[in-house]
Amino acid sequence: MVYENEDVANIYNGYTLIQRKEGFRFGTDAVLLSDFFQGKKNGKILEIGTGNGIVSILLAAKEKISKIKAIEIQKEVAELAMRNIKRNNLQEVIELVNEDIKNIKEGNTYDYIISNPPYMVLDGKEINEKDIKSIARHEIKLNLKDFILNSKRLLKPRGELFLVHKSYRFLEIANELEKNGFSIKRVRFVHYSKDKDASLVLVEASKGRKNIFKIETPIFLNDN
Repeated sequence: MVYENEDVANIYNGYTLIQRKEGFRFGTDAVLLSDFFQGKKNGKILEIGTGNGIVSILLAAKEKISKIKAIEIQKEVAELAMRNIKRNNLQEVIELVNEDIKNIKEGNTYDYIISNPPYMVLDGKEINEKDIKSIARHEIKLNLKDFILNSKRLLKPRGELFLVHKSYRFLEIANELEKNGFSIKRVRFVHYSKDKDASLVLVEASKGRKNIFKIETPIFLNDN
């Protein structure tokens, strides 16, 4: 069922996604992240902060995975994600858990973690800390430090972390990853056009394994 305050987006090869008209809606970052993922299909995969389920559904639709656990802290958002999972008949592929990632007790368990985490730091400006959109965008429930710390805890040794974030926070991301024993493997910057500075960055990093650092060809959205 699609409610009056919702609409439906066609996302990939017949797969669809229910979204709230006025709520948090998926963007290009989710699509780019699903394309950036290079894990083995049968690996044990965790998505942190699934939102309406877009990234996990795209990974399943593109046959990049056979099974994934998707974590979402907000109950109302998790209920929407579950409706999207059922709508696309992916109940056997995507396991949805409504929980704070800090409460997931599965240390050294996952081969891969993928996430489109909150981008915006809390800078003292007034924010509605109960608003669905604010929680998705701002580091209210999960900041970068805790995100990386929990990713380290949950990943197996030599496990891989995939994330998309704002490009201006790349050095902060790199520093936190290094402090927690990660080695960056791949980075890809995303620009709206060739005459614009990078707006997003895609990062793959390994837990407890040294990599040869690779900066991939940038993405220019207006050319794709």
